[in-house]
Amino acid sequence: MTDGRGLPAELETEIAAPVLRPFLAPFIDTPDPVRAFTGKGTLTFDGHDWTGIEGVASIEPGGESTSGSASGLKCTLLRVPAEFREDLADQAVRGCAYELHFGALDETHRSVIGTKRIWKGTLQGYDIIDDGTELSVTATGESRMIDQRRVAVKRFTDEYQQRKHPGDRFFEYAAAMTEVSVLWAKAAQS
Repeated sequence: MTDGRGLPAELETEIAAPVLRPFLAPFIDTPDPVRAFTGKGTLTFDGHDWTGIEGVASIEPGGESTSGSASGLKCTLLRVPAEFREDLADQAVRGCAYELHFGALDETHRSVIGTKRIWKGTLQGYDIIDDGTELSVTATGESRMIDQRRVAVKRFTDEYQQRKHPGDRFFEYAAAMTEVSVLWAKAAQS
C-alpha cells in the first residue's frame, strides 16, 4: 500500500499488472441476501458465494436531486429471471445494508485475487421493470454521509420514547414540567 488507497497488497499488485480482470459486486442485506457480481458462474470471497449476473446495466455514482441534496448509489441489474419478482418485492427492506465491492480475477476468471469494499450505505428504494420473461431491477442506496445532513425528526415526548424503548419512563413527566413555575431569588436577600 504505497499510494494510500487502502487497497490490499494483492489487489494493488494486480491493478499495476499489464492486464486487469476487474469485477464489481453489489451486496444487499435482505432476509435472503443478494450477492451478485459482474460475470458468469459463482465466485467465493468474504466467506460467501456470489452469483454471476451478466446483465449489470449500470452502477451510477450519486448526483444531486432536484432539491440540490446529494443522492447515493444506483445499481441496475438486467436479465434477472422473472420468477424472482415476488421474492424481490417481499424482501427489499428500506434501510438494510447495501454495499459495492471491487475486485480482480485471475486469468481463468474463476478465482478472486483480491477485493475492496468501495461503497457502503443503506437501501433506500428499488424499481422493478418486468417484461414478462426477465426483470430489470434498479436498487438505490444512500451512505451515512448523506443521511447525516438531514434533520432528524425526534419528538421528546413519552409517546415517542415508548415507541423507541417500550417501558422506559424517562419522558413520562416531561409534559407536566412545562407548566412548573421556577422561582428565582430576589436581587437583594434580607
